[in-house]
Amino acid sequence: MSAINVDSLKITINQINIYGGLYVFCMGMIGNIFNIIIFTSLKTFRETSAAFYLNITSIVDIFQLIVSLLSRILMTGYNIDRTTTSLFLCKTQQFTLVTTMLIAFTCMCFAAIDQYLSLTNRWRHLCNIKIASRLVIISIVLWCLHGIPLVLVNDIYPIPFTNQTACLSSNQVFNLYTSRFVFPVLLGFLPLLIRISFGLLAFLNVRYLHNREIPIVRLEQDKQLTKMVYQ
Repeated sequence: MSAINVDSLKITINQINIYGGLYVFCMGMIGNIFNIIIFTSLKTFRETSAAFYLNITSIVDIFQLIVSLLSRILMTGYNIDRTTTSLFLCKTQQFTLVTTMLIAFTCMCFAAIDQYLSLTNRWRHLCNIKIASRLVIISIVLWCLHGIPLVLVNDIYPIPFTNQTACLSSNQVFNLYTSRFVFPVLLGFLPLLIRISFGLLAFLNVRYLHNREIPIVRLEQDKQLTKMVYQ
């Protein structure tokens, strides 16, 4: 492959990273802002714990888009990487990325479980804003504590045989834990399994409620919220 073709390919990839990333950023911001407006303006959702979890997820997603995606666009599209020169950004970027993702995924799992419980007469009393707010606070504290090692192990190191530096982790054990457990399990398989399992149970309960003498308003609300939770 000639040098001209390589340069053209790099330019094309950079353009895709820039405009594709900006598109995802704009659509994500608009979608999450609309979610927050809906969940906070309608009384039906303000009093629903599953909607509360989704609202927290939208807020965390906005923060993640601003902190993580914008920096990724600057890094891949414009070769602007402040993490290689700022120790503070080096230590906090990975912490922010992983922690916000874990909080968002946890809230989504809470919403899935909560929506299923709300469709059962036996456990419906557990679905309230008070319990939901406590669980969210606990999850935020837990994942922030979990992310402290990311702050400790990340540092700026020189790249051998170059004049450049990179933000890297010096702890191989924690790197292995992150690559083998955090991303594939905590951010991959486990939340997917929880959402699919409780989603199937919730849809079965919705069909069961449909065959009983349930008020139309409650039935439609349960259907609508169930679709939103398991999208």
